Amino acid sequence: KVVAVGWLLAVAVFWACASVTIEAKRSFINPYPRFKKAAFYPRTAEDVGEPLFLTPFIANKSIEAGRNAARVNHSAIPSDIESYSGYLTVDEATNSNLFFWYFAAKLDSVGSADAGAPVVLWLQGGPGASSLYGLFTENGPFSVSSKLNIVPRKYSWHLNHHLIYIDNPVGTGFSFTDKDEGYARNETQVGANLHNALQQFFTLFPDLQTRPFFVTGESYGGKYVPAVAHTIHRQNGNAKVKISLAGIAIGNGLCDPFHQLVYGDYLYQLGLIDGNTRNLFHQYEAKGKECITKKDFNCAFDQFDALINGDQYPAGSLFKNASGFDTYFNYLETEPDPKDEYM
Repeated sequence: KVVAVGWLLAVAVFWACASVTIEAKRSFINPYPRFKKAAFYPRTAEDVGEPLFLTPFIANKSIEAGRNAARVNHSAIPSDIESYSGYLTVDEATNSNLFFWYFAAKLDSVGSADAGAPVVLWLQGGPGASSLYGLFTENGPFSVSSKLNIVPRKYSWHLNHHLIYIDNPVGTGFSFTDKDEGYARNETQVGANLHNALQQFFTLFPDLQTRPFFVTGESYGGKYVPAVAHTIHRQNGNAKVKISLAGIAIGNGLCDPFHQLVYGDYLYQLGLIDGNTRNLFHQYEAKGKECITKKDFNCAFDQFDALINGDQYPAGSLFKNASGFDTYFNYLETEPDPKDEYM
């Protein structure tokens, strides 16, 4: 019998924030700067099983067998949480595969009279951050403690939504390809791969095809979410499986860097920087926009990094040194979330 993803929890808690290669890091905004390059705890030598590829089941019309194989059975996960996981091949020529973990809505799974729970897709940002980060730290049915134990979450989106997490794009988290050509070069390719995966997903779970479908995400997902929603909208007329797209939702999205590079005035009005520092912010912002206009994106990243991100500056960014904040994701918090130390 093919092992579904009993192997998942043995690895996922270490690499839930898996990013693109270190060599490419310089060109990307890193939303998780304190992510560790080594596992928080050493891995064990136990066999975690083989990956489960579901596309062959779908191609052979063995839908029920595919669902059964994908059902997650793990002693660490509470028995009342129904979930399925595996790989969906989105390009056979390059053996490109997207990994997903789907949690059935609890309203439906316990026989509620309301059997119309919507379907929600969650996409993390990065680029190159695993969507399992959102699962474990934000909106999934459970989190992970510092001792790497599963902790059920009282309030979770899966209580009244069918919730899908996909490691996107190919090369992120557990998603992989065998050839360089399999990596997405633009948002059109990102949208096409996700649409391909969703076509297979809804074939595997046909009862969900008529449910309202929402695409959601955060950070660099501000590009992924519109990309796949646009693809669904354009392709629905001719698609084998019509997806009932109902809307999108984006949190702290990086959608338009040129117009979003305006931190100085905001931080000044909050009282976190003084007038002199605001003027310095304006200089970096102007230079960053100039670099974007010239399509010199390494230069643009350098301005952002020096200004607020600080990945390449051991002494910290201008924002950190001026405000004393070690994180810039929430101005109510001066320190990063402790979970980022082991997630």
